[in-house]
Amino acid sequence: MTVIDAPPGYAPLDNDVPWDPGYLELVPPEHVLMLDELGSDAAGPTALSPVAITSPFRFLSGEGIRVMHAVCSELERFAGGNNRIAKCARGGVYRSAFLRGLSEDPVLLDFLRGLAQAPVEPHPVGHHAMHVNYAPDEVGKNVDQWHCDAVSFDYVLMVSDPRGLKGGRFEYFEGPVEEGRDLLLAGAGLPPPRVVSVEFPGPGWAVFQQGHRVLHRATRLEEPAERITAVASFYTPDPVISDPTEIGTLRGADGSDIALVEWSRYASVVAARRLLHFAEEGALFSRSHDELQADLRACIAVVEEAIEEFDREDQGGLITFGEGE
Repeated sequence: MTVIDAPPGYAPLDNDVPWDPGYLELVPPEHVLMLDELGSDAAGPTALSPVAITSPFRFLSGEGIRVMHAVCSELERFAGGNNRIAKCARGGVYRSAFLRGLSEDPVLLDFLRGLAQAPVEPHPVGHHAMHVNYAPDEVGKNVDQWHCDAVSFDYVLMVSDPRGLKGGRFEYFEGPVEEGRDLLLAGAGLPPPRVVSVEFPGPGWAVFQQGHRVLHRATRLEEPAERITAVASFYTPDPVISDPTEIGTLRGADGSDIALVEWSRYASVVAARRLLHFAEEGALFSRSHDELQADLRACIAVVEEAIEEFDREDQGGLITFGEGE
């Protein structure tokens, strides 16, 4: 991800420090759940790898999580809400060199590519690159409702200490996204035996998931408490399958003034990758002119769509399937 400039008013944090790779303490997870373990249809036509979600794994050192907590705590004063999430702060990479360095760290990226079994890259959309969730100000609201992500892969990092929390659990559905969605929208709820509650051993631990193919949420807290999680998202270029990032979620989360700039950058990166792949493997003398023309149009379609977005009035919104039981 190339951070070109910060949106107006995004001043650097007082507690920010430079990123140092020594803050990482990466320990592979004990288990990686595959999509086919969630059901024969769990991958669908859009999965970018066979991976669903990992078990919790060590992510940051003690000093790393101390700095992360200080940075995310300061970010809370910029937090707001939307139709799905009660309280969150977006665009941390524009306010913090620590978060920006973390999102782009090559050691971390190499580690995550191994887990993902896919060529994940820093997300071109800075507001997706680091998103922080907080405990709602009002007890009784879910931290985050049942949903699947509008990004390919992401990690959920426990920044505050989860031990002793009453509620506030990170959960996912053991089944295809579409099955869970249909159950929730029909008002039937999800079968409790198929809802997995993740146990984080402490702060500095994370799970990594193919978020657009895993239905998940964060439940409500039963009493006031600190709960901070960092959700960092990634972009996955693929010559055939489109990355699931979409403009409606970005507009709904950040507003059009930010979304249209971010989307312009994202569309440019996607088109550049598609054009490079076409130049290297598609522009062949053995192919017909019609085939070449069609492929070139497909390469730049995302840019043409981004141009049209400037004339759309729809502000979008985050997709949610409800709080459930």
